[in-house]
Amino acid sequence: MMKRILVSAIIAAASINAYAESNVTLYGVIDQAVAVTKHKHEAAKVRIDDGIYAGSRFGIKGTEDLGNGNSVGFILEQGFYAESGDAAFEGKAFSRESLLQAKGKWGEVAFGRAGGLSSDCGTYTILHGSALWTSYYTDGNVAGVFVTSDRMDNLVIYKSPEFANTTVTAMYSNGIGGDDQKWSHNDHYYGIGLDFNKNETVFSVMVEMYDNKDLKADKTYLVTLGGQQGFGDWTFWAGYQYAKDSQMMPAWKAAPTGLSASGVTQHAVTAAIGYKVFGGEWKLQGNYAHGKVNENNRKYNIYSFGTVYEYPLSMRTQLYAYAGYGKANKYLKNDGDFNSWTACLGISHSF
Repeated sequence: MMKRILVSAIIAAASINAYAESNVTLYGVIDQAVAVTKHKHEAAKVRIDDGIYAGSRFGIKGTEDLGNGNSVGFILEQGFYAESGDAAFEGKAFSRESLLQAKGKWGEVAFGRAGGLSSDCGTYTILHGSALWTSYYTDGNVAGVFVTSDRMDNLVIYKSPEFANTTVTAMYSNGIGGDDQKWSHNDHYYGIGLDFNKNETVFSVMVEMYDNKDLKADKTYLVTLGGQQGFGDWTFWAGYQYAKDSQMMPAWKAAPTGLSASGVTQHAVTAAIGYKVFGGEWKLQGNYAHGKVNENNRKYNIYSFGTVYEYPLSMRTQLYAYAGYGKANKYLKNDGDFNSWTACLGISHSF
């Protein structure tokens, strides 16, 4: 009897110790806005919009301490539309991020699904240089002129330890949307970037490459750099990107069908200022891109302006008011995705 009690006590103690060394958190965001949008050749629309400041989501993350500075963790995150309850991406249980991580003094590695280096999505993005990021609308944010990478499956990620306020992150995808074909037929992604962060100074530079194997197209190269500098109540942002032979255009828009395997090539810049006033922060951003369709040398340019005032009601709740205007010329002059304006008022709550 005493042996049974002793064994039970040991098991209970081990369970308590294991529980104490692990940590699991449920978190999320609900974000909705009332928006008025007008695209070229379309009537203005008033609608309840979702995920404007931050994409609506719920997630589970956890870590287990293995001792000696080592740990294992995970992130499982799903996006959804708050106004309908629908999943943001059909067919995926955790569409935003699905990662297994190992961390130590040597850095960290992760495996699964996440956003690319320039995606502005998830744990390992290092995109800087934009006050509006990829939030709000493409008629005012950086995604309206940059070719940003997206979320990808089958990623292997390494992030270095911090040295001199700097980290290096490298990524490889064995198959952006799947790796069930012969290796030479899968679409692969490669990326490496440097991220510097000290006090009010932030800067990053990265190089990304898509081999476009499944598309039988030329390799896409993205070179992106940007940063921000704070001066008390003022903050300044600036960024630049060169995209070569891209099968994607800005605004997450696929290059027009019928183009050659070389896609489009473009240069893009963004700049912004922010000022803390009346308890919140006002931001103003300008964006510009010019490029060409490589097959027929048809040129285009895109410019946009966005402004927003963000006011925190609490540590978890924020109000925002946004207005943006975008216009494109030449090849894209009739494309409604690049010729539009938007105004919205919204609220974002995190838990």
